[in-house]
Amino acid sequence: MRTDHRKGDSYTDRLFHWLNHEEGLPITLDKVIKPKVYKIRMNHSPMILKGYRRPHVLLQQIEFFKHWNYASTLAARPIPFADRSDTKSKLGCEWGLFEWIDGKHADFGVDHDRKAAVQVMQQFHKTSKGIAVLAIPKDPLYIKWERRLEQFEETRDVFVDARKTKLFNELHTCMLQQLERFSNHPWGEVEEKAWENHEWLHGDVAHHNFLSGSDNQMSLIDFDLLHTGPILYDYIQLGQRFLPYVETKQAVLFSYFKHMENRELWLQGVRVPADLLREWLFGYRRSLRGEASFSKQLRKLDKAWSSRKMFVQSTDNML
Repeated sequence: MRTDHRKGDSYTDRLFHWLNHEEGLPITLDKVIKPKVYKIRMNHSPMILKGYRRPHVLLQQIEFFKHWNYASTLAARPIPFADRSDTKSKLGCEWGLFEWIDGKHADFGVDHDRKAAVQVMQQFHKTSKGIAVLAIPKDPLYIKWERRLEQFEETRDVFVDARKTKLFNELHTCMLQQLERFSNHPWGEVEEKAWENHEWLHGDVAHHNFLSGSDNQMSLIDFDLLHTGPILYDYIQLGQRFLPYVETKQAVLFSYFKHMENRELWLQGVRVPADLLREWLFGYRRSLRGEASFSKQLRKLDKAWSSRKMFVQSTDNML
């Protein structure tokens, strides 16, 4: 798990002063990973301390993990504080501790890591199915993608100013067409069945949420987007994460997802270029903050779209 050395700020200083002196907990700061996420040591053991503005996101995870019997072999679990309390409330956040897994993030450019990611995801879905914990409701995937499309449309002026209208129009048209095709499926029935069966989704299948330990065992971390829904959603988004590395090797991509019951529906979802919009919007917001340049983000999107366009065209006859 990669971390960055940073000097403590006033917020961090106040937090750890409170933990040490007012709560009397044997916690020391090791490294700041990102705002409100710290690598710490408690009784000399490394752990993650994480703060949540929305307490229910943390509380759901804690309750879920209490019922997930296979968590110890598949994931970084929430753990109680030294005084046996599950959470602490301070500075506008609910704070929780999580196991520290010493390892490296998955590299989806490597075949072994792609296979291991699918395998651990299958194990997660299989062993968590039926856990009857109250879930935080989430919109169906196509609704999430519709909102993303609306956000993309709001950035059109950047493309016009850069004389990249063709890029915008091509990507916009593809997104509309593929999303319409995908959303026409009776998702209400699929969602209802998933709720009845208590099917759980990880919700964020980015490479950095898969950790390969010293024993080469792949583990899942960061269950902040955990929710009940069709497990197909996780596999669609995992397929999209793999795409930049296997867009021209379709047989390789399909080999990872042989277990899918509805391969055609999975492929319909993978073909929706929502992931390209996500990456563009992330870069767009960074550019607005002055942390990146619009021109560089446009070049990145142009290159990604050139490859994706070929994938979408070449898989047309499979549907």
